Amino acid sequence: MSADTAVNAAYIALYGVAAATRAPYAEAEDAMTGSRGGSLLLSLAVGLGSPADAVTQEDARGRDPDFPVAARILVDGAFQRCEGIAFNGEGDLYVAGNAALWRVDTAGDVTKIADMYSNLGLAPIGERDILMADFGPTNRFNLGPNADGIVWRVTPEGDTIRLVNGGIGDPNFVMMLADGSFLVTDDATDEILWVGGDGQPRLYTDVVGHPNGIALSNDGSTLYVAQIFESLRPMVTSGKLWTVPLEEGHVAGLPELLADLGDQAANDGIALDEHGRVYVAANGFGQIWRVDPVSGESVLIAEDMPGAASIAFGAGAFNPQSIYVTSTRTGKVWEVYVGARGAALHH
Repeated sequence: MSADTAVNAAYIALYGVAAATRAPYAEAEDAMTGSRGGSLLLSLAVGLGSPADAVTQEDARGRDPDFPVAARILVDGAFQRCEGIAFNGEGDLYVAGNAALWRVDTAGDVTKIADMYSNLGLAPIGERDILMADFGPTNRFNLGPNADGIVWRVTPEGDTIRLVNGGIGDPNFVMMLADGSFLVTDDATDEILWVGGDGQPRLYTDVVGHPNGIALSNDGSTLYVAQIFESLRPMVTSGKLWTVPLEEGHVAGLPELLADLGDQAANDGIALDEHGRVYVAANGFGQIWRVDPVSGESVLIAEDMPGAASIAFGAGAFNPQSIYVTSTRTGKVWEVYVGARGAALHH
């Protein structure tokens, strides 16, 4: 069996679709699908507590729902598959699906905003815009190493600006920092890149293999990293969640393993709640887990969500104590009540 045939077999095992029968952007998404210039100074820490700051008393946090809870379907039938999800600064919900960016209302109705190459990670940027990762015309999963990845800034009216136009292979997850720069993961490699005002990706760290979702502790002292693969060829998925220590915005030590959800978990997107707990989309299992960095406890939040991909806490007219979750396998968007609000995000 050739390496490419083995990768296609892995696609089928994870998503039920052969990559060879799909358009390039869809194949890439189904795959799950240092030093750097400039100084972050204290930008990582501004406005955000660390694991040590997390509240540990149940009374202070409030009582949990009876987990695992049932996920409520918000969107069904609009997308063949979807991945990125974020609320902008005005509290509107955006989803990346069917190689486009869409706005979603509380009834689950969708409006197309702009066409793209792929459906990757989203983050709020500025008062009302969306930052969107895009594999671009090619991807490493099917065509080998490349440098044509794109990161877009998109307005609610559909105007697009290429903040990053090349210099990265396959951008996946994006996270804004306090100074207006951002981090972007390339899960086909070991790279997390930093992007400043000149739009040039620079290596931030490569200490975690195949990084997908990332999140910052409230005081900026810890970067949480979800690892999705152990290797690409042969394709071996991962369930590891790592902590990376930071000092003044720079990586300050080796990563430590916080949790391992299982080899077939294929960890995808992550998000933090107001208490500093990490929510992880285990794409391969179709589950959402919550990991407490203080106690080390892992709790199954919801299941029966095939292809659970990216996570965003509610805002605006949506429930702020729920997470909203996309699916790379079914195209659904779910709401899951978790009884806590999301951590503050830079945008």
